[in-house]
Amino acid sequence: MDQTVSGLVVKGIAFTPLPQPLFDQLLPIDQVMSLLAQSLGSQVNQLIKQTGIPVTEFERHFLCSTMIELPFTTQSVKWQDIATQLKEYGDHQPDTFVNAYECASWGYSLRHYLKQAELEQRQAKYMIVSIMDANVYNFEFWRYNEHWEHSGFGITTVILEVEAPLTDEMTIGCAVTHNGVAEFATVVRRTMMKKPGAVVALPFFPVNVQMMFEKLLRGQPSLPDLHANHGHCFGADPWLSLLTHGLNNKIEQPQRFMACSVALNGYYAIADLMMTPDTVLIMNKEWQRD
Repeated sequence: MDQTVSGLVVKGIAFTPLPQPLFDQLLPIDQVMSLLAQSLGSQVNQLIKQTGIPVTEFERHFLCSTMIELPFTTQSVKWQDIATQLKEYGDHQPDTFVNAYECASWGYSLRHYLKQAELEQRQAKYMIVSIMDANVYNFEFWRYNEHWEHSGFGITTVILEVEAPLTDEMTIGCAVTHNGVAEFATVVRRTMMKKPGAVVALPFFPVNVQMMFEKLLRGQPSLPDLHANHGHCFGADPWLSLLTHGLNNKIEQPQRFMACSVALNGYYAIADLMMTPDTVLIMNKEWQRD
């Protein structure tokens, strides 16, 4: 395969910003999660409809989150109940919830799907992953944190197509040093050197981290950091970056990008992929509190 292209193609990205706080007054957590699931299910159907991909083409759909784990670990809400609610929108809705890898969970989910297809000796085709980060308990920690400063919240859905057999499109790992973000930047630089022409979409971080990225990635093309616009949106950052770029810069021919995420616990994920003139890009209005 031509080294200037990737076999992984973005068919669509949709994003719905979530307000902070979610509600003027805290609602029962099961009600909050049900309302969020309703918005997620609706967005997934919106994106699939606009891509024109038959819903029967989706075998697995992973829902990833950095912060929405407490409702499930405390058993205040059962994932199976949310999955059942989502299934009312169709069998192509999320069936698995992944939190362990925080911001990098989307990458581990996609790698799992690809590995399963390989083990079962079948060709992976369409992959779908959603990312939902909402401050459901209105914790101050999730609003602002010294590591990433202001947070952003939203619901993201991404559809990817495997157009050609993949080789090294996914780079997954975990930092082994105490400075995971710097180590991640070094991995990004090393990965990009093997992928000429790819533009990197990095996670959104405060200015001091941006300066470190610029120093370590000097000379490597990258999309603007949108921390000042959105805050740190966890695993959604690279997808929101690609979405914003595509909406502001009409994609007239296939372009190669690298979507990159790093977690506070050291996990990282890098996906080498293509956006095309046919990539569906949806920026929804902020979620309503009603």
